[in-house]
Amino acid sequence: MRVLPIMVLVVAACPAFADCPIGQEEFMSCNIENSKNVLSVCFDDTNAYYSFGPQGRSPDLALSEPIEMIDYTPWPGVGRAIWESLTFRNDEYSYTVVAGFDRMFGDETEEDHPTPHFGEVQVKRDGETLVNLSCERGRTAFAWTPDIYEAKEAAGYEWDDRNQLWFKTQE
Repeated sequence: MRVLPIMVLVVAACPAFADCPIGQEEFMSCNIENSKNVLSVCFDDTNAYYSFGPQGRSPDLALSEPIEMIDYTPWPGVGRAIWESLTFRNDEYSYTVVAGFDRMFGDETEEDHPTPHFGEVQVKRDGETLVNLSCERGRTAFAWTPDIYEAKEAAGYEWDDRNQLWFKTQE
């Protein structure tokens, strides 16, 4: 596990969103409820990057995890919410980032769900939950794309939907 000094750029007038460095895509970003902290998760073809800290300053915690090794749970395909999660590890600590959005059904409109995006980070030490930090609903972005899934597949992994885990394919 590498801890990286990543500079986070945040525009104060814009909801939460930290721009990912050039060459990286955004998985999610948000303002943490009842705090001045922002959470940003970006990725490229080989790594995912976690950044947490005060808005407009260097992050308090920046982590990098290879796509091949990161715990990634794709949306299971059912339910009102479309969500995914990534878990970053740093020694005995884990940081599970969950991001998603509520789908609309039938006659529902955006007025029925004005802030559909949600997110959180679950911090654990040796498997024991220390804290769950929720994102502000109106200040959360989730870029639902197949890119992380495809990067895992390109690294030689296949998703077992029944058992909810990735396994290495035989080459």
